[in-house]
Amino acid sequence: MIGACSTVTSDGFVSIAYASELKEGTEIEVVKANGALCVSDKACDEIKWINLTATFCNVDPDAFSLMTGNQTVLDHTGKAVGNRISKNVLCNGGFALEVWSDISGQDCSETARLYGYFLAPWVTNAVLTGFTLENDAASFELTARTKLGGGWDVGPYDVDPTAVPATPGPLLTPIGPNDHLDLHATTVAPPAPVCGCVALAA
Repeated sequence: MIGACSTVTSDGFVSIAYASELKEGTEIEVVKANGALCVSDKACDEIKWINLTATFCNVDPDAFSLMTGNQTVLDHTGKAVGNRISKNVLCNGGFALEVWSDISGQDCSETARLYGYFLAPWVTNAVLTGFTLENDAASFELTARTKLGGGWDVGPYDVDPTAVPATPGPLLTPIGPNDHLDLHATTVAPPAPVCGCVALAA
């Protein structure tokens, strides 16, 4: 969404797990009178969505609000210092999730470092599943799932290299209407983490 407080950049996650949710194809089986198989076939399986499980060690209240739809709690200066957890689940709206990772085994002679880039263009139904307070660092776990039809296209961010040296640009291949997830290598480094949310320019 274009507007104020629509983008959050953070390095506070511990892990993000991706798992496909399948709709199994219908099996067709016809047995002849003598007990032998006449027809045995199965329709193709289909990915309904991809389940995400994200664990955070440092939770930015603005990021939490963007993902779950839960209200932020502000201090006397207007700074977000926490969140309210309500009964509602953000099932109609949602957010896009971009994640960068290191790629091991790169040749040190290469001039451009490669990163793994993972994009879920529309994520919805994000829920705080639990957290533990103990004599240790607190971590928070969110679950969510992808959804089709987000209209991401090439996206609003520069994540792929272009023909112009050291100039990043948008996705080279647009996200299609049936795409749940994009994962590829890029030489564009991840953005620096920023406290709080910022505006996404038109």
